[in-house]
Amino acid sequence: MDEGSDSSLQESQHIKASEAGWPDRLLERMRGIGWPSWKIQVLLDAPGWQTPSMLDDQVSGIERFVSGLHLREATWEDDERLSDLFANSTERLGDWDVTVHRSPNPFAQQRLQGRWFLKLLVEDHLAIASSAYSGRSSIVAGQRLSVGWMGGWRVRNSHRKGGYAALLMNTPGSASNVFGMMSYWYVRMENATAVSWIDKRLDNMSGPDGRETKQLTASVMHIDTSSGARLNVAVRPITVEDLPRCVELINRTHEGLDLFRPYSVEGLADRLDDLFWGPKPPFVPEVYGWADMFVLEEGGHIVACAGLWDRGRDVREHWHNRATGEDRVDATACVMDFGFASGRPDAMAELLRHLTALASALGRKSLSAPLEFLPDVADACDWADRRIETRRFESMMFGSPEIQITAAVTRPYTDLADW
Repeated sequence: MDEGSDSSLQESQHIKASEAGWPDRLLERMRGIGWPSWKIQVLLDAPGWQTPSMLDDQVSGIERFVSGLHLREATWEDDERLSDLFANSTERLGDWDVTVHRSPNPFAQQRLQGRWFLKLLVEDHLAIASSAYSGRSSIVAGQRLSVGWMGGWRVRNSHRKGGYAALLMNTPGSASNVFGMMSYWYVRMENATAVSWIDKRLDNMSGPDGRETKQLTASVMHIDTSSGARLNVAVRPITVEDLPRCVELINRTHEGLDLFRPYSVEGLADRLDDLFWGPKPPFVPEVYGWADMFVLEEGGHIVACAGLWDRGRDVREHWHNRATGEDRVDATACVMDFGFASGRPDAMAELLRHLTALASALGRKSLSAPLEFLPDVADACDWADRRIETRRFESMMFGSPEIQITAAVTRPYTDLADW
């Protein structure tokens, strides 16, 4: 670009920035942190894409980077660093302090999500904050849409109120991942700090020229493994030959739910391959695979299938009550990739009973199953002591005058890899 055209572009951008209501000197600050002219132009041509306050927050965050503070994508060698961050980042839920321990494999949950990346904010080799993102193609209100799950938010206790969570939110993600035209996340209702922070951020992002947001709830049933569990001789591990039938059952069971993408034989096989063909290197431990998925057969026909992810092996929650001094550790196993034949909720409940026994043998106190939209299955689990956990489910559409997305989540499918 020659000097004349560059000068003309800068003058044009100044005029558009003023018309869009950008704060004084925001344009100069964008250039000062190295934002390319094309990116600035895209933001000016579509003022609804990001609100002025959102842009100001992003620039302010990047301006905070000084010597010793680095934002980067986590690598396999960050396992101990990430585990230490989570062990020193407490959630406050009423009278309870909850510490989520992620070890020995802090990446286990993300492995189940397929395409993912995890941002890590590091200061002098110490991880002080993190966030995770997983992009995927899905279906919302019957429409094909790229979506992104957001989670893994943590700020080290010693660095709270430093604006680090906002900094993570306002910096771009990995270019190798899917850009979600709709983002979604879960938050515990009792976490007043997180709820307040998220509501403030959403107020900043939404509005007539901002992004449309939607708030719902999502529920998961937790079955006590000490109640009513028993093995069933009709249950066996899945084989390659079972894949077509299992795909049929899974798709029938969850058809019509938002964020449920119909399974394929190849997709389920990839899931059970744990993203690897052949041997894994020693620093990539097993998470969930062929040995963890089961089918229930009757008369030579598969009537139900489900996988069992041992979440508690790598993710455990330590709960401490500040008022009473009570302590407990929650380590669960999770039901994955499940489905059952039409009219056979009893078969699904029987397979869950078998998985509950397996979870108990693993030392897990509960089996988690997303049965919110399957009341017949929940009712058929009358042999179990159970409790329901409900979280806020929130989604946010990407805002742009040129891109109008009419799809909205009303009945969200819950994959426990995202919980």
